[in-house]
Amino acid sequence: MNTPTDHVRLFVACEVPEDARETIGEIIETLKDRSGSAVRWIRPEGVHVTLKFLGEVPVRQLPAIKLAIQEAVVGHSPFELEFSNIGTFGGREGLRIMWVGIAGDVLRLEALVRAVNAALAVVGFEPERRPFRPHLTLGRVRDEISTRQRAEIEVAVGKMDVPQTSWRTAHVSLMRSRLTTQGAMYEVLATFPLRVSQLVQP
Repeated sequence: MNTPTDHVRLFVACEVPEDARETIGEIIETLKDRSGSAVRWIRPEGVHVTLKFLGEVPVRQLPAIKLAIQEAVVGHSPFELEFSNIGTFGGREGLRIMWVGIAGDVLRLEALVRAVNAALAVVGFEPERRPFRPHLTLGRVRDEISTRQRAEIEVAVGKMDVPQTSWRTAHVSLMRSRLTTQGAMYEVLATFPLRVSQLVQP
């Protein structure tokens, strides 16, 4: 039987800077006024762009995982991202999740995701089969909420404008997730800088 120290719950992500997290917090506060306690909101300080969820992993695999991520980021330079629209998963009557979309250098972000998946597949992690949809989760609607309430929340989300916010992504992080009664708590285990392109002198 595994003890709690045998495994760690891991994912690979691009972190989001403080000003972008503050914007997420402002969006959540506005939506809270319209939805009350129907939604379990995320903590803005923990927001991130998930590249790959690894799940419960034996601690002994950490060195191989770190090496794989290091190899994955080689050849990828820093890039710019920004918020786009607010959206939902589940449709009006089956609303489950609210999120903020990511725009900017999305093609470079997608290329990074493919590289991370390919490198981690070598050390035993199945590549993600679902299409990558870059977003930041805002909150999850509680199971007991009625269909009518879900529709009302979806309408409120549709009326929201997203403040213009952009940032530079310069590294990838290996993150640990701890599930608590207050929600998930995140810890950065390692960071992997993206390569800065060398300028060619004339």
